[in-house]
Amino acid sequence: MALKEPSVIPEGKRTYIFRGREILVDGGGEAAGAEAVASLVPFPGTRLVEDEATGCVGMEFPSAATAPEGFRFIPFPTYFFTHDDDENARVSRMRGYSLWLSSTKFCSACGQPLRLHAVENALECPGCGRLHFPRVEPCIIVLVTRGDELLLLRNIRDTMGIYACLAGFVEIGETLEQAVRREVREETGLTIKNIRYVGSQGWPFPDQLMAGFYADYAGGDIHIQKSEIADARWFRRDALPPLPKPGSIAWRLIHDLSLF
Repeated sequence: MALKEPSVIPEGKRTYIFRGREILVDGGGEAAGAEAVASLVPFPGTRLVEDEATGCVGMEFPSAATAPEGFRFIPFPTYFFTHDDDENARVSRMRGYSLWLSSTKFCSACGQPLRLHAVENALECPGCGRLHFPRVEPCIIVLVTRGDELLLLRNIRDTMGIYACLAGFVEIGETLEQAVRREVREETGLTIKNIRYVGSQGWPFPDQLMAGFYADYAGGDIHIQKSEIADARWFRRDALPPLPKPGSIAWRLIHDLSLF
């Protein structure tokens, strides 16, 4: 089923309104929906995208957009932490499509304006015929254990004192397991073994697919990559620091009792 670009929101469709890393919600914290769109100040270039596969509609607004009365924009993580996996998958999908459609306007090969393909979930160039698909950035996230201890890190951009699992982007040509080993080595100086895939999560910040792993400590001492990591330590499970909230794959990795 292909994407559509309707001129108005189709009646009865679940609708999501985005502003950068935020989503518009009503007073109860639910996605604002079609009723809020009419109250938003229109901006040039704002485009609707309808996903026939899920029956959802999305719209990306610029940072200057303000919430209409009775609604508010909240950060994506806040929404994620209060909704289930199915809803988070829908909002991730529509946020990705909305951002892609609003930011991908010209063919990178010949410069012609792009249009939605009639069948594929892609933009096509009427000039050279090239197809442009939405980008998904694969990332790994890994919880390393040493006996009953967990390796947790605090990112340099963190302002809340939150410790989480080690994570990073997959590079071209790497397998997921190779990326896990490299990221652990680069960010902490440690070596690992017994890498086990756990699960994945769509994470629209901006368009990532997080692949989660467990791994066992193999050797080395912690030497942090100071350009990325503020602190990294071993924590006993009964003495953990402030952690990510429920709804994130990091929280699931840390709290999965099958570890022990």
